[in-house]
Amino acid sequence: MSDHWTPRPAPSTIAQWDLGADVVIAGYGIAGVAAAIEAARAGADVLVLERTGGWGGAASQAGGFIYLGGGTPLQRALGFEDSPENMERFLVAALGRGIAIQLARSLGADVAHMDATEVAFFGDPQLLARGILVNGRGQRFVPEDTYPGRIGQEVLLRNENQAYLIIDEEALEAASATETATAFFRVPPKWAAESIAELESDMGLPELALQSTVQTYNHHAAKGSDPLLGKKPEWVRPLGTPVAGFDLRSHTAGFTLGGLRTDLDSRVLHVSGEPIPGLFAAGRCTAGLCAGGYVSGASLGDGSFYGRRAGISAAKSDESNSGK
Repeated sequence: MSDHWTPRPAPSTIAQWDLGADVVIAGYGIAGVAAAIEAARAGADVLVLERTGGWGGAASQAGGFIYLGGGTPLQRALGFEDSPENMERFLVAALGRGIAIQLARSLGADVAHMDATEVAFFGDPQLLARGILVNGRGQRFVPEDTYPGRIGQEVLLRNENQAYLIIDEEALEAASATETATAFFRVPPKWAAESIAELESDMGLPELALQSTVQTYNHHAAKGSDPLLGKKPEWVRPLGTPVAGFDLRSHTAGFTLGGLRTDLDSRVLHVSGEPIPGLFAAGRCTAGLCAGGYVSGASLGDGSFYGRRAGISAAKSDESNSGK
């Protein structure tokens, strides 16, 4: 049986409907839950369709972290100062195509950012921050203490999925002594050497490439700074010897970020730019907040916020159509 789904034309007449409701929600993940609650709260009769045996969808596999700031009442009650502008700056700095998209496109729905993707990088942050990351040419290309999603994008999209972590014995021991939730990232290094020149040769990097990179890094690190890439001073320290190298080539994975184009009320937009009557979408099937990058919690925050708006909009649409 093929997993490929092909839209089929609807029959001209349907003799009998098995179920009926004011608002029908396909998928009971974070967006579907939020939409169902708000639609029911608005007085609509709600029907939820979910292919698994219970609620949760893909959101049930998440860690439960939601970033949804901007100065909410909860943030203020807990003493946190935030604003929509600050949330935008955070998302900009840090920064799945499924059956729902195919179904909507068969109705003429528009899509956006279908070439965008989240790229995770599989590396221990404690190790990364204490060492330097270099590409296949032995050059640094990203601040090692930045968000792993940003590192992943730099590795995969701009450095041919080539990355090596260079770290000295003292930093390796310090990182290994910290607590971690990702112990499976802490594996022995592939290379160990008494000098940078020896490590460079063992790794097969161009002669003097890694040596010049480390020399430049150490020159500024001795002053506590990283003017080239801006790693925070707390993580900047000259690399000594012995030194080790971790092979992090192809240590990336991810998921797509593009999807259906929607408006602020979660209405799915036709390629003409007009809303498709009665069709609403939220969650990862839409082109939500993230397109050029991704930050943890954005999918849950995006899905719950626009899921609520979808439920409210769908209930209002049913009222206007039925004359309630």
